[in-house]
Amino acid sequence: MATPTLGARRPSAAWGRLKSVSMDPLESMGLPSKGDNRLLDFKTQEVYYNKIVDRYMKFCAASGGGNELEKQFSTLSISATDGASGSSLAQTTVPNVDLSTERELSTVVTAMRKLREGIVATARTDTFSQRVYVFIIRASILTKTRESYYPALLHLLERMHPTQPLSAPELHEFVGYRILDLVCRQQDFTAAYEVRHTFKYSDRRVNNVLDALIHDNWHLFWKMRKAVDGYQKKLLEWAEEGVRVQALKCLGRTYLSVDRRFVERTTEKDWDGLKKSNGVGWDLEGWRIIIRRPKER
Repeated sequence: MATPTLGARRPSAAWGRLKSVSMDPLESMGLPSKGDNRLLDFKTQEVYYNKIVDRYMKFCAASGGGNELEKQFSTLSISATDGASGSSLAQTTVPNVDLSTERELSTVVTAMRKLREGIVATARTDTFSQRVYVFIIRASILTKTRESYYPALLHLLERMHPTQPLSAPELHEFVGYRILDLVCRQQDFTAAYEVRHTFKYSDRRVNNVLDALIHDNWHLFWKMRKAVDGYQKKLLEWAEEGVRVQALKCLGRTYLSVDRRFVERTTEKDWDGLKKSNGVGWDLEGWRIIIRRPKER
């Protein structure tokens, strides 16, 4: 056996001290649409899904739940923009938010997109893929990432459900989400009625929201917002500003002056918020809001 000579090169001590870089298991996977084929394997999909759920649950537990969790969800806004090089994710940050927390949530949402692409690419429609889509839709609705929940919602109802039927309660749940998204975000009332007719859907709260938006009935809309569950409430948020502006227009055309508390109840927003966010230029005198002053004769 040959023995090393004195002049042979040996590994540098500095190189020997380098540690291997630890890669985030969610970020290590690439998008199938970008050429990473690892998520085209069924077993890999299942392992990756378990990691996503684990990270998502840890994130929810770390936030403390309740209002704080809702605040964390509201910090994330991911929008897809199509360019010459393909689609990209643009992230909008909110001031005074922990960047590490925002990054963690963004990582989870991006991982859900990767897994969804893998399932679509493999045309998988078994029980596992159905569970994945149910999870992705619910989580994406809470974070208001429409680029995640809406295509997933369409795929679940139009591609998966015919071959792997949802249970009656789940079908009712997700058809309701689709109707609410159509009327609250897209303002496509015709399509909403078509979906309701196709699936023979009936739900008092969802029907009331549909009627409220068609007839500009802000009183009914705010009432239903307090009656629906957390997922439905998130979808109603897409329509809130439009309802608020319509209510302000009606008040402006109807009254010369009005009680401040009445305006805040009508718009579901405090006076300072209306001045700052909606640019309301009315005057406040005590508890009375002066909308317009009568002309002197």
